[in-house]
Order: sequence, then structure tokens, then C-alpha cells
Amino acid sequence: MPFVRISLLRGKSPEYLAGLQAAAHDALVEAFGMPTDDDFGIIDQYEPHELAFHRTFRISAPRSDDFVMFTITDGVDRGEPAKRRFYKLLVDLLGKRPGVRPQDVFVIIHMETRVNFSFGDGVAGTETAAREALDRSATVAGSRDAWTNEEIIEAIRAMFADNDRSRVLPMLSDDLVLSMPASMPYGGEFTGPKEFDAFYSRVVDGDYWASFVTTPKRIIDAGDQIIAQIGIEATGKTSGTSISVDHAWIFDLAAGRIVRAQIYADTAAGTSAVG
Repeated sequence: MPFVRISLLRGKSPEYLAGLQAAAHDALVEAFGMPTDDDFGIIDQYEPHELAFHRTFRISAPRSDDFVMFTITDGVDRGEPAKRRFYKLLVDLLGKRPGVRPQDVFVIIHMETRVNFSFGDGVAGTETAAREALDRSATVAGSRDAWTNEEIIEAIRAMFADNDRSRVLPMLSDDLVLSMPASMPYGGEFTGPKEFDAFYSRVVDGDYWASFVTTPKRIIDAGDQIIAQIGIEATGKTSGTSISVDHAWIFDLAAGRIVRAQIYADTAAGTSAVG
């Protein structure tokens, strides 16, 4: 996630500039544990009158025209020990390639919240980080017993947008209760992750609908509740009737798990379409 901006006087070769960038990247990977493919940055070159730096301020020897400033923008505070390792490693690597004196290396690290990053696809960095955390935890069953609201929201989004329940199922408490209006053909109360999964599969892939597509329209973090407005486009398997309605799902949370889910549905439209 760290973004690197390198500022220096104009006139260095492409090889010199590549050495600056490589040193910063390698230092971040080793000191901050940054993924090796997390490699983004900008190199700015300036005329002498466009880059101000004092030659002797708080330094052991005067700065030269090789002065270079590294501005690191990060979404995670790595802590003081990691930052100290980074400073030391950076000057060591720069000394080897492209050959910069420690006195000419100036570093600023500042923090941004993850929501202020977007890596692409119009998705906030918070969602990307939550998705990656969920994917990591999914590789080791039972490795976690609590999740952040951010992670739960991303799992709910995946369930409705991609019909992917693999992320949300581990978040359900063993005694979770899912309530669906009993007036629906598949309504009632369902307890535990297995019954939740069976209910959702029966609705989306079962005998009632020729097609059933859900779209998350809005997901609200209300602290100890997650409120999801879901668009439904469905065609009854028996009646052939199509509907376009919204449902509301309310998820109650406790200790980082989902403990209850309540569905508020347009039961009249649903019953009519199912036939």
C-alpha cells in the first residue's frame, strides 16, 4: 500500500533514477513487509531554484546536489521500530545503488486511512483490504473467531453481488437465527450456518425460480447492525412471472460475528411470482 514520491534535482540518468526507485521499494518490502508487487510511485525532477533544502540543517555533513527526498504515503502505521529499520536500510541500499550519501537522503512518512486509497475498479482500499483478509482467513478453516464490520460488509457484498457465501458463512455464529416471512413458500426460521447456507441455496438455485439475481444497492454500517438493501430480479419457475423488487436484510452483530439475520421482503410480489 505505500506510495513513494521521489524528488530530486534534474539531470540524473534513467539508470540512476531506477536505482532510487528500486532502493525505496526493496527497503519497504523488507522493513514494512510490503508485497513485492505493491510497487507504485512518482519521480519528480526540479531545476535548482525549484527545490529548496538547507545544506547543513540537522545533519552530520553538508548536503550536496545529490539531495533526494522520499515521501512515503501509507495506509497502515507500521510502528516506530519498522520505520527505524526502513530509514537505515534505505540509506544502505542507496549507497550501493545508485551511490547516494546518507546525508543526502531525506524521508517523510505520513498516514492516510485506507478509504483514501483506491487501487482500481472504482473500489475503495478498505474493501480491497477486507477482501484480502477474508481470502487469507478462508484458506485456514477456523483460524479466526471474530471479524471487523468492514470485513463483514465485504462478505455480505460478495454474497449478494457474486452469489459467493464462502466468506460470510464462517462469520455466522453457531446459534445464528435467520428469519424470513413465513408467508413465503420458503419462509420460516433457520438456525446455524448450515441451515443458512441451505436456505440461500434453495432460494437462489432451487425449485422456485427460473432465474434469481441479487444486487447489493446499499449496505449501511450501523455499529452492532449491518443493514443491506438488496435488489431482486427474478422469474418464477412455475408461473413465468417476473418481478423486480427490493428486500432489506438486517444483520445483528455481537463479538465480531453475525448472530441474527432478518429479511424484510415484498411477500405479495414474491408469492405471486412463485405461483
